[in-house]
This record gives sequence, structure tokens and C-alpha cells, in this order.
Amino acid sequence: MRDDEIERLRTQVKLLQRRLRREGMPVTGLTLTAFAVLGAIARSPETAQPRLLAEQLTMSSPNVSAALRELAADDLIARTKDPDDARKVRIVLTGRGREVVARSRRERDSWLGRAITALLDDEEQRVLRAAGELMERLAGYEPPNP
Repeated sequence: MRDDEIERLRTQVKLLQRRLRREGMPVTGLTLTAFAVLGAIARSPETAQPRLLAEQLTMSSPNVSAALRELAADDLIARTKDPDDARKVRIVLTGRGREVVARSRRERDSWLGRAITALLDDEEQRVLRAAGELMERLAGYEPPNP
């Protein structure tokens, strides 16, 4: 692909990602940062520690800490001791936190399903499924070590 085609594809993927994020914002009053941290905790519950969340989200530790305080105040997360190292803290979703994440995912999936049905014919839907498989492969690419 040419550079301009790669740039256009990246922009298109980013537009869809932003729209999906906007469609899945179920909690009014929750900041975008807190919502991003909540999603990261849901995606990797076994490694949800403040420092690791900051690295994963490429955010500063103070920003993650502020988001964690916000999520804890809304009873969306709880802090627990790490079973392997009592000096470390793990972050877990509460029942309410799991409900919020599940509702957000359902809302995004519902919007995406409606958009696909409304805008794409059967052949375009087949192409989109194939494109999804290609994007999944691209997401897993690791360049060879020199």
C-alpha cells in the first residue's frame, strides 16, 4: 500500500473507534480517562495494577490514580492485595463495574449491528468480515528482531 493509502486506512479505523467509544459511554458523569481505565481493567483483570494500567494506556501514574479514585467512588472497582506480593495492589471490577462494562459493550455492539444492517448489503458485509479478520492479523504483528 502507498503511504497515503495507509494514512487514510489509519484515519478510517480511528474514526470508527471513536464512534464506538462514544456509543458505549453508559455512565454519565464518568470522565473519558476513567472510562478508558475501566475498560483496561475489564480487558486484563489478572494484571490490573495501577502501574501496569498506566503503561498499558500510556498514561501518567497520577492520571490513572485519579481515575481509579473516581471509579472507586462510583463503586465500579475495588482494590485488593496481590496474592503473590502483599505490597502490591490489584484492581478488580465490582459487580456494578462489570454491569457498566457489559452494558457499554452491548450498546456498542447494538449500534454497530444497526449501522451494518442499515448501510451495507450482503456482499459488503462479507467483505467487512474478511477485513475484520485481516485487521485481527495486523493487530498481532510483531516485527522480527534485527
